[in-house]
Amino acid sequence: MIGAMMIMTGTWKKAGVYNIEEFDPDPFMEALNKWGLPWEEDFNPTLVD
Repeated sequence: MIGAMMIMTGTWKKAGVYNIEEFDPDPFMEALNKWGLPWEEDFNPTLVD
């Protein structure tokens, strides 16, 4: 749903054919938080032996 929304709103728009990995991921990741799949990045994870 989010990928389709990005295309329909013009957030992801380039001439030609592109894979999803070639577009800017930031708007997609922000939308994940908004539409029910929250995430966060941990720069100092606790390592387990």
